[in-house]
Amino acid sequence: MDLLTAKALLERGETTPLALLEEALERARAFQDRNALAHLDEEGAKEEAQRLTEELRQGYIRGPLHGIPLTVKDLFPVKGMPTRAGTRAPLPPLPEEAQAVRRLREAGALIFAKTNMHEVALGITGENPWTGPVRNALDASRQAGGSSSGSAVAVALGIGLASLGSDTGGSIRIPAAFNGVVGFKPSYGRVSLEGALPLSRSTDHAGPIAKTVRDAHFLTEILAGESIPLEGPQNPTFGVPLDFLEGRLGVEVRRAFQRLLEELPSLRAEVREVSLPLPGVYEVYTRLVRYEAARIHEKALREHPEGFSPQVREALMAGLALTEKDYRDAVAEREALRLQLVKALRGVDALLLPAQPLP
Repeated sequence: MDLLTAKALLERGETTPLALLEEALERARAFQDRNALAHLDEEGAKEEAQRLTEELRQGYIRGPLHGIPLTVKDLFPVKGMPTRAGTRAPLPPLPEEAQAVRRLREAGALIFAKTNMHEVALGITGENPWTGPVRNALDASRQAGGSSSGSAVAVALGIGLASLGSDTGGSIRIPAAFNGVVGFKPSYGRVSLEGALPLSRSTDHAGPIAKTVRDAHFLTEILAGESIPLEGPQNPTFGVPLDFLEGRLGVEVRRAFQRLLEELPSLRAEVREVSLPLPGVYEVYTRLVRYEAARIHEKALREHPEGFSPQVREALMAGLALTEKDYRDAVAEREALRLQLVKALRGVDALLLPAQPLP
């Protein structure tokens, strides 16, 4: 069931917050092998669900998410729950609750669990030596993607109706794609990251993972605190950067993407080839993120390096070795790449690319 369907059932009195929570808990028990959850507050959630159910019975509505069970990625502090961000290293000081979580609560959401993630959000596979790998919702032998691994798997399996994730270099979009749900990375700064554990302050985004585009839009409006248009142009023009994709896609993904391109004209969408060379984009991204992440975790790196798994520690140490000049050069190169991207978007409504090159 998607979020807006559940909301309609609640409004018609055809279900209750307690019933929705019980269903989410049942799914969590049934799919424990996927390792989606970092922390589950079953007792506290049942008490809160009972309160929300009683309020609804009396006609009191806290907000547009009244009684909707949601999960939250374990780098957003949630009052009454631990925050570990998938690591054994000590974290920098964090508040009792992140602002985005407060927004959800104020809207009446029932936050009952925190989700597992790639360690400190520095990775895209969802494999974590400390907490164990999050396993794909559709096929437990495959990766879940990351870093918002548990959030995407939870949504795909019905462990809650949506989840709050974060995205620096694909961390919402990749696990959403791997698990067959909708991940949306809003514009930078649109959804507050105040109080959340950062990975890269200049690159981090917060956003929803949900079952449908309409659910993701609904949640984004609540998280951003503003009305956001849902409908796009009637006859959109998509830019496809074939030069950028050349040689990058696995056979299955390339075939699926080609089928999509062939179908778009029948949906009254135009497809136009655009140039998107973006030279050195990954290297620039890596320098920026590692430099910023290393400064966030610098104290723990120096005092408790064993708290980070070897792969994450190596990446953070590489960031620590970068100089301020290296960083400033990367910032300037990012601006040049941004201008190239703006140029590529001229005359098209959006760029269209596969989320990942391989299944």
